[in-house]
Amino acid sequence: MKYKALKIEIRRDNLQETVDALIAGGYESLVIDDPEDLRDIEEHPEWYKYDYIEESLSDAARKPVITIYFSDDEEGLKEAERAKAIASETGADCSISATVDDSEWLYKWQENFKPTKVGERIVVKPSWEEYSAKEGELVIEMDPGMAFGSGLHETTTLCIKALENVLAAERVLDVGTGTGILAIAAMLLGAERSLGIDIDADAVRIAKENVERNGLTDKIELREGDLMAGVDFEADIIVANLMADLVIRLSPAAAEHLAPGGIFISSGILDIKEDIVAEAVREAGFEIIEVLHDGEWCAIVAKRK
Repeated sequence: MKYKALKIEIRRDNLQETVDALIAGGYESLVIDDPEDLRDIEEHPEWYKYDYIEESLSDAARKPVITIYFSDDEEGLKEAERAKAIASETGADCSISATVDDSEWLYKWQENFKPTKVGERIVVKPSWEEYSAKEGELVIEMDPGMAFGSGLHETTTLCIKALENVLAAERVLDVGTGTGILAIAAMLLGAERSLGIDIDADAVRIAKENVERNGLTDKIELREGDLMAGVDFEADIIVANLMADLVIRLSPAAAEHLAPGGIFISSGILDIKEDIVAEAVREAGFEIIEVLHDGEWCAIVAKRK
């Protein structure tokens, strides 16, 4: 689809006036980027569940920007000019982008997704790339979809490395499965059965496609759900690539769903939150046996007592 974007830069003290004027003019689909919105997140981390904020987004000196998208045709351009005139009356600086074809960027990310070895044995490759596995390698073929990444973020690779170190299990529970990569990795490493859970229906759909792509539909079950609520499944290993506060919330339930001596692998944890997560994991009845690090991220490997 081809479209044009109207970018409206405005002083913060005029932001609400501009928004109100645009809405009154019939333009309600506004994308508002206001650095001020991040101040509460930074000042009250106990209210918000974000572990990480891109530094550039926190630049308080940035002016707010309103974006409105229009179809790239005569009618769309006419509407963009009308909205520009309304915003300009409030003192905003406005510009209309050149024509953008979303097909130019929709799959642009694929150019940098190449077969990548993770840990000692697992290789992740996209379906559009050719790859010949070397001796001992286990290849996961996947098309992640733009919204769920390539599966090669540090937190995911830490989980795969942890699975390689400890996997001698029949049943694996993957909480927050995303693309399904960890459930698939567990099966390739020798598990007999995996259950993957994710709160996002689109993630479950993409995970099912990846499971089918790897020929594992008879061994991996995927469900939509909130963590382990309502799940009746005893696992030998639980892997949870989430974020610090969710790992803390999950830990008691993880202990209940693990067989005696079972392993709990948790990731998505910034190193600055390692201690508080580790304490929660211990309080839930686990003994921490290893902590893996990669940059600012860590994964905690714990054993149920």
